[in-house]
Amino acid sequence: MKQFLKRGLAVLFALLVLFGSITLHTIVQSQHYSRLINYVGIVRGATQRLVKLELENRPNDPLIEYLDGILNELNTGNGEYGLPLLEDETYRQNLYELSRMWGDIKEMISSYRSADENEKALLDLSEKYFEKANDTVFAADEYAAHQTRMLLAICAVMLLIMLLTWLFIFWAYSRKLLLLENTNQKLNDLTRRDTLTGVYKLEEFKKEAQHLLDEGPKDEMAVVYTDFSDFKYINDVFGYNYGDSILKKYGEILLEGLREGELCGRVSADNFVLLLRYQEKEEVAARQQAADWKIIQFMHSFYDRQSVPTCCGICCVGDVIEDLKIDGFLDRANFARKTVKNGTKQNYVYYDDSIRRRLREEKDVEGRMLKALEMREFTVFYQPKVELKTDKIACAEALVRWQSQDGTIIPPDRFIPVFERKYMIDRLDQYVFEEVCRFLRDRLKEGKQVFPVSVNVSRLQFYNQDFVQRYVDIRDQYQIPPELLEIEFTESIAIDNALLMARIVNRLRQEGFSCSIDDFGKGYSSLSLLKTLPIDTLKLDRFFFDKSSDPERDMAVVEGVIELVHKFRIRTVAEGIESSDQVEDLKRMGCDFVQGYVFYRPMPEAEYAQVLES
Repeated sequence: MKQFLKRGLAVLFALLVLFGSITLHTIVQSQHYSRLINYVGIVRGATQRLVKLELENRPNDPLIEYLDGILNELNTGNGEYGLPLLEDETYRQNLYELSRMWGDIKEMISSYRSADENEKALLDLSEKYFEKANDTVFAADEYAAHQTRMLLAICAVMLLIMLLTWLFIFWAYSRKLLLLENTNQKLNDLTRRDTLTGVYKLEEFKKEAQHLLDEGPKDEMAVVYTDFSDFKYINDVFGYNYGDSILKKYGEILLEGLREGELCGRVSADNFVLLLRYQEKEEVAARQQAADWKIIQFMHSFYDRQSVPTCCGICCVGDVIEDLKIDGFLDRANFARKTVKNGTKQNYVYYDDSIRRRLREEKDVEGRMLKALEMREFTVFYQPKVELKTDKIACAEALVRWQSQDGTIIPPDRFIPVFERKYMIDRLDQYVFEEVCRFLRDRLKEGKQVFPVSVNVSRLQFYNQDFVQRYVDIRDQYQIPPELLEIEFTESIAIDNALLMARIVNRLRQEGFSCSIDDFGKGYSSLSLLKTLPIDTLKLDRFFFDKSSDPERDMAVVEGVIELVHKFRIRTVAEGIESSDQVEDLKRMGCDFVQGYVFYRPMPEAEYAQVLES
């Protein structure tokens, strides 16, 4: 393109120089043509005067010489008057005849002076000469007029070329400005997009989405929140490069599927959001399902067709009663998505009345939880763990319940996710830990029997540098022997950051706490954790003991795990046990403890105290 512009400008400037030179030459020649016409006119008039003087017997030889000089220069171009030679056939023919007649006139004047010629013959020849001189003047004038017309045409062409030149320059400049503007827009757009996937960054997505929501009808617009069900599995098993390639491809698929007035953004990691338009609500899920099918097919082309499903929450703007901004719609789409992760089989969930009610419940929890902590509405329940060798209680797990002021018990699955999302779960964990320490201290002071109690610690706690020291301070404040307290954390925390987990477990054990892994087997378990983490107890998730099509196979896995962890001198707890047959199987396998409804349900502190005293 640059070469074309350079060549185009060079050609136009060359044409301007060429036609400018022709124009200057034509203008100069036009001045000469005027002089030539003037001198031809002089020849015509002076010859008439010469004849008149001869007839009056007043001969004028200098005039004859003057006319000779002019005619000679008209014919040859050589002389003192600067007269041009015209290359016009009519003019040259007339000038030739005029010059010949001038010779005849000179001879007749000579004869007239010798009285050999009469007056009438000279006058007749003079009249004919005058007519020929007129013809010559007219021919020269016509030639000059033709040249003038040609000059005008050249000027018009040159003006056109100048106009074209300016237009070309203006076009080229405008195109350059447009190119620069497009480049700036592209660069600006690139800064607003996620470098890996090409979709908008979250904040930019929200700006653009809010603009679209503000400028037009919202009834046929939907906000979609989608992610992969367990993308960490992909990263951990196959590596981050493969994980990034999936996210990049997914971004391409989502962008390709967008229509006019639609957007796509990336929240973080494998979380994507979209603003889509629809005619029928069902087409939103159908379009997203088609996009997800493409990414599943992409994953099937690698690593023995390994893939992870997606889950998607959809909030149709027209279905929302409240007057919300884009953040509100994203929250509702995300809330719908979480219902997929909470165990429903359908992967594409629309925000509806039932979800709206749940969201209101969560908002209610969110609004009340801080005051509930201050009012100490949370109570600790204890679920005993029975040692299989003795069939007696050996320890217990502390569980939290929320008993509101009206006496209603709010189950943990309704308020714990809210505490986690609002980053207040550490306060609840410490609340429970302190209540357990108070309970143990009171019984120790009274000389009553106590057993070790395990308390759950959330993921958020492990990223707090003061976590271990704070728990040590609480324990020492209540003067609780370290062997009576066990810190319990989920398997997923260990898998997320094994090095951090190992460091914290070592610190806890140095301070005298026992440590256990909860929910082992719920996710994709890694037995290598048992090698790297110096834990004391491993809790086998109820997943192993749920009804299945092949219970013998499940029990074989459990037996293998128990046998292995005992080699590491790690105790085992089977949780969620509900039948005596399972208890007998676990005894045979050498499991250390059982926790489940087969022996005890979670119970309030007072009821647990009665059990201990019975």
